[in-house]
Amino acid sequence: MTIRRFPHQVTVSRADLGLAQFSLDLTTDAAGGGPVFSVDKESRVIRGRAMPFGVVGTKQGVKFQFGPGVIEWDKANPKRVKMYIGHDVHQAVGHIFELVESDDGLDYAAKIAQTPEGDRALQLADPDGDAVWDGVSIGPGEGVQFELVDGVYHARRYPLREISLTPQPVFTGARVASVAMSHTTTSTTDKEGTTLMNCQHCGAPAHTGACDPTTLAAFTAANTPPAAVPGGQAPDFSAVTTAITDAVNAGFQNLQFPQREQGDLAPGGFQVSEPSPYRFDGTAGAHSFSDDLRQYPSNPDARGRLDQFMQDAWDAQFAVTPANVGALNPTQNRPDLFVPNLTFTRPLWEMVTTGVVDNQTPFTIPKFASATGLVGTHTAGVEPTPGAFTATAQTVTPAPMSGKVEILREVWDQGGTPQADQIIWGEMLNGYFEAIEARIATVLNAVPTAEINLASAVDSALVNSLTGTLVDLQFVRGGNRYTALALDGMLGKALVQAKDGSGRNLLPVLGASNANGTTDAGFDGVNIGTLKGRFAWALGATNASKSHLFVPSSVWAWASAPKKFLFEYRVSAVDLAIWGYSAAAVTRDSDVRPIDYTTADA
Repeated sequence: MTIRRFPHQVTVSRADLGLAQFSLDLTTDAAGGGPVFSVDKESRVIRGRAMPFGVVGTKQGVKFQFGPGVIEWDKANPKRVKMYIGHDVHQAVGHIFELVESDDGLDYAAKIAQTPEGDRALQLADPDGDAVWDGVSIGPGEGVQFELVDGVYHARRYPLREISLTPQPVFTGARVASVAMSHTTTSTTDKEGTTLMNCQHCGAPAHTGACDPTTLAAFTAANTPPAAVPGGQAPDFSAVTTAITDAVNAGFQNLQFPQREQGDLAPGGFQVSEPSPYRFDGTAGAHSFSDDLRQYPSNPDARGRLDQFMQDAWDAQFAVTPANVGALNPTQNRPDLFVPNLTFTRPLWEMVTTGVVDNQTPFTIPKFASATGLVGTHTAGVEPTPGAFTATAQTVTPAPMSGKVEILREVWDQGGTPQADQIIWGEMLNGYFEAIEARIATVLNAVPTAEINLASAVDSALVNSLTGTLVDLQFVRGGNRYTALALDGMLGKALVQAKDGSGRNLLPVLGASNANGTTDAGFDGVNIGTLKGRFAWALGATNASKSHLFVPSSVWAWASAPKKFLFEYRVSAVDLAIWGYSAAAVTRDSDVRPIDYTTADA
């Protein structure tokens, strides 16, 4: 089941829940109290509970619950809510004339039409009769909203469109409370005792063919109540009749309105459209246009159908396109897809030995200077000649780092998503870390130790020259202790592209057979034997750039955690500031061996 999730709310469509008809069948015989489902055939009224509150019902594996205040309808005209059979618009049998909400649920009263379909509904809904359609189900209009809490969809907004009679409800808490028929005779009994339905147009016993004009006129006059108007004058609807007739003749004689089915027409909720009640193509429609026009003054149902028909016709003639409402549908902001700047990598910081400083107070590092004659061959009975040892110290002075951005008060108050200060602070952090990397690169480049010159060698000559240097270091006094290699953009790229005479990479990513090393799959470094060489962007990628082979314990970097400050001492702007300290030092110059690849440093 696909659910569209929004902050604090879930909007659910028919398609989302897999329900062909998104309706909630109810029974009212158990929970929630309320009136007993009943059918009063005499007055043609059905009463009962439409929805019990606080009761969980399950339909097709989905759980629902309703509470007070979420079901909406036109309080001034509840007749707009119709009564159907099984949510079928073609089986509309009445309208709702009373809806009463309490803490326990929503109760209804429905007037059933004087039609054979209405009589059948009364008979089948009567709990003392056939008791087939003794359950009810509510059907929604557009804009339904639910909130998913602990696996239950709690209704937050439910525009009520119709209430249907149904044989198998879901909720226990709402059945028909009463069914009532009017005193108007709608059936007769023949001499064999068979009940026959009377004609709905003239009231005479069931017949075939046209109605008797005299009987039809008398029945119409008897069943058309006079309209009460000031002065006792009969209302003059000639202008209305003329306007509707002219509109039909002018625009709709050859127009066949398509049969629109119920469906989920809007991704944010429900929109349900009824088919047109009239047809003008020679095929009989659900209702007669001329009959409804004649009954317009006195029949609310006919008046409602005509009013809706004219509104639909107007909308069809003056359709609204996306271009018409462009200003109402602006470009949508997607803050969840915000693309920040890249977070800087810190290869030099990760290769050297690091520490913390939180102020600019200088500190000294004691260090070895020189030693001679400390150990020699001993001669029996002869006292050794004293050796010499000297020590020194190196002073390190941390330097402060700072930055500030002035954010206009208007921008600050407007905020935005993500917040402007969050975006700016992220960039300040990148600048802070970049400054630390640059400081380490500066102290490495300042070491006066003699350079290893590779003279722009390529391919096998380059790899052999570098491996030969590493071998030579094994034979200096004390052996090779250089375990870190920071590569600039010139040497690093040349090593990755080095090939043998057959075009095979000497430092391949895959298949390192008979090779002196490999290239990392992420192309962020190379491996010469067991020596890891990392690409360091702070060292640059120009002819003046240098790589460095060094002992990690002899290269230090210190930094404090960056501090964030907000200053609102001015009216026009807010200052966002960053502050911290950093330092870097090489404690033994001989432990750093610069490597110059191009030698063309100009």
